Amino acid sequence: MEGSYKNVTVLMSVYNDARFLQSSMKSILNQTNKEFEFLIIDDGSSDNTEEIIRSFKDSRINYKKIAHSGLASALNYGLENSSGGWIARIDADDLSVPDRLKTQIELSFKQPDLDVISSWSIYFKDPHKILFLLKPPESDKGIKKFLNLHNPINHSSVFFNKKKILDQGGYNTNFKSYEDFELWFRLKNILKFKTITEYLAYTRLRTDSMTKRGTKKSVHNMLIMNAENNLKNSRNSDLIKYWNNILFWTEYFYGDKSNARKYLKKDFSFKMAVAFLNTFLPDKAFDNISGLRIRYRIQAQFESKKFYQNELKGLLAD
Repeated sequence: MEGSYKNVTVLMSVYNDARFLQSSMKSILNQTNKEFEFLIIDDGSSDNTEEIIRSFKDSRINYKKIAHSGLASALNYGLENSSGGWIARIDADDLSVPDRLKTQIELSFKQPDLDVISSWSIYFKDPHKILFLLKPPESDKGIKKFLNLHNPINHSSVFFNKKKILDQGGYNTNFKSYEDFELWFRLKNILKFKTITEYLAYTRLRTDSMTKRGTKKSVHNMLIMNAENNLKNSRNSDLIKYWNNILFWTEYFYGDKSNARKYLKKDFSFKMAVAFLNTFLPDKAFDNISGLRIRYRIQAQFESKKFYQNELKGLLAD
């Protein structure tokens, strides 16, 4: 990390999210590590975003307003105009725990070969109800395997080497949502990943989020092409089974539920059998079920959430 805690830019892009912005900004400005640039790209907001940002009198804030161009373009603009060699991302409706930056910076010192450092995350909905705790794979190998179907890297928890990303063209502006998924997937053979096994980020689940509104077509095509190519080159039964399963779940989550059925084999699991039956539901019911993250919500019922509930209330406090 070139030996300096100051070599960090926290990058936020905001578009008409004024109602969440104050808490998110406070969670960054209250970090235990105080030395960083806080670069906020206002992507052409028409609400009172600018008023809220300017109400914070902190020299670390670098505020830039641009014409509305979409998240990927705004983030690329932020990368090109940031002073830090390392980028810590946060969305304008999410929260970071006080030790987030300190923890990630220290790990980058200890393991300088790492390019992308993320963490476990806690998902909540307003006003402050915890929905589930997400524990993606820790290792580089586990993360890269997970990327064959889902993005295990919470964008609001990620800390990455800016040069490595810019050298590969940054975010793909053709992706109007899932732009982070595409980035990590495209660069998975170039970057080294690590997940910190601590909850450093709180992510707000919203029915009107960009991912909810965005099309899944681009990420579907990306994953299908990868799985089909790997299936074609698979020479043993375990790999053939694995890539058929990936094709099933890719269609199930991102594509056409009826297309998912053609990838089922006689050895499919109970989980796949339930999913198969779900594909016969009406579209609206199917979309609701497939997007609920039911497994994580069930697991959350057996986790002690009291500490995190109190921490969340503190992060959201005025």
